[in-house]
Formats: sequence, structure tokens, C-alpha cells
Amino acid sequence: METASALAARGHEVDVLTAGRPPGRFRQDGFRIIRCRRVFADPIRHERWFGWRISPLLIAGRYDVVHSLMPTDALASVRTARWGGHRTVYEDMGIPVKAWWSDKPDRAARLEVAKRADVYGCMSRFALGILERDHGRSGPLIPGGVRLSEFSPASSRDPRPTILFSGVIDERRKGVSTLLAALPQLAQHEPDVQLWLSGPGSADAVLASAPAEAVRRTVVLDVGDPHSQGARYGRAWVTALPSINESFGMVLVESLACGTPIVVADHSAPPELARPGVGVVCQPDDPGSLAEALVAALALARDPQTVERARAVAAGYDWDAALAPALEAIYGDG
Repeated sequence: METASALAARGHEVDVLTAGRPPGRFRQDGFRIIRCRRVFADPIRHERWFGWRISPLLIAGRYDVVHSLMPTDALASVRTARWGGHRTVYEDMGIPVKAWWSDKPDRAARLEVAKRADVYGCMSRFALGILERDHGRSGPLIPGGVRLSEFSPASSRDPRPTILFSGVIDERRKGVSTLLAALPQLAQHEPDVQLWLSGPGSADAVLASAPAEAVRRTVVLDVGDPHSQGARYGRAWVTALPSINESFGMVLVESLACGTPIVVADHSAPPELARPGVGVVCQPDDPGSLAEALVAALALARDPQTVERARAVAAGYDWDAALAPALEAIYGDG
């Protein structure tokens, strides 16, 4: 929807093909939504059905470009291009490691799209490197976007030095257990520090195995409204995402847009966002290294120049000013 809105604002005619309720055709934010009735609740059966369902729409639409976000609708785009006359663009929102696809039900679709799509884009340079390594092709960078008008600095930060984790709390690779293990070490330098856990998933198991000192300093926030998330970034002093196997790190861009520095693990895509003056990199699964990085990031939060530096980095991911023009270049290339 954000892609469609940004392109429509630049004068393009945009259709969004989707499924759900209510089915029908209607306009929103300057673009048209064509919503098919969803038949299957099971996501695997739904994706297969959706690729079949939109195929005649792709042919009849006579589109210049079809930009797909899932493997099965990308496959439908590739297979109908001969009759629809459109350019096929696939945006892989994960990491295209070929070995990871071996047990996936859409493996065949992924492989065919990797071979046949006119454009195969990834969200990070790290993922693009995997694309070239595993599939022998290059592609453009199509990162996640943010609107600086919607994510802005808070009038003041929380009185206590506050670390924000935003993500799936009980997903091991996100690094919440490492963050909790680092908290007592961080408290030796920052006696008033606290940790906010924000996101889906239960914190019970990870807190049960955490040091008592860390549990005492941790607040589990309600999931909350996505539109209010910016206030949490702005009130926090640092956003920490010490995760592995990340294709991008949307929460990091949103944090930077709010002027809040970031801490990431030295793994996969997030270090691309942790630029000097706005972010600090630690070793993966290393509480000591993470504690040191958090000390450095809290120092950045105390620097009044950090807010503008962080916003300047986030501006490179603004939907209207940066990403929509980049997509126009991708769509028209070749």
C-alpha cells in the first residue's frame, strides 16, 4: 500500500491486486484496489490459489510493470508476461538462500522466479550478495520505506536511560535473551537503565531464564497500535536489535526517523544501517559486546546532534523523496 501510495502521488496509475473482505474494486489514496474474495484460510493453499486467480487480471490489465511481493504471484506475473506485455519485478523480502528453500512448499515457484523475473530485487546489499552467490544474477536494492512525516522525534526522551527492543519477543534469533544477559553489565555503567520489550510473542520463557537484575529492569509493553509505535522510538534512548539472519531491519529505519540511535549485531543486513554517529555494532550472541555497544549508543543519545544525523540517514528510505524515484528507475531500466 505504501508503494502504491507513493507512486500514485507521482502521477502513476496503480492497481493493487489482493484478496480479502470485502471483495470488489475501489479507490484509496489515489490508486485502485482490486480485492478478490479469499477462498482458503490456509496460507499455502491461498498463495497457490491467488497466483491462479490473478493470472487473467494480469493479462487483461495490460500493465507496464507488475511488481510482486510473494513467490506465487511473481510466478503468475512471469508466466503471463508473454500475453500481458508487462515487465516483471519481484521484491524478495527475505534472504534468497537457495538451501533454505529446499523444504518450502513454494520452492519450485521461487526457483523459477529467480531464473525468469526481469528484475529480482532484495531489501539489503547483504541479500543481494546471496542472490548473486546462489543464483548467479544481480539485482537492485529495494529496501523498506518510512515516512519522515509520520515518524518524528519526541519532545523529550524518557527520564531513565531506556533501551527499546521492537520485534517478535519469543523468536530466538532476534536476540532478546542476549539483550537480557547484557543488561546487568550495562547497569554497572548506567545504574538507572531500563529495557522496554515491544512486539508480538510471549516474554514469559525468556524472562524466566534471564538474570533477576535484568527482569527487574524490564518492562513488557502492550503490542499497541502500529501508528503509535513512533512515540515509543522517540521516547526511548536506543533501539536494540541484536538479531541474526535479518533481510533488512524495518524497526531500525523507523527508530532513526525518530532520531533514536541503534545497536545491531554484526550479522546479515542490519550493520548496513548502523552508520557512524547513529549506530553501534556488536558481536552476535555476545552479552559483553552488546553491553559495550549499548554504552556507546547511550552516549550518542546524549549528543544533541544525533537526532539530525539519524534523520538524515532515514531520509534515504523516505517513501516519497527516495524510494518512489528509485522504483521509477527500476521499472524503466531496460
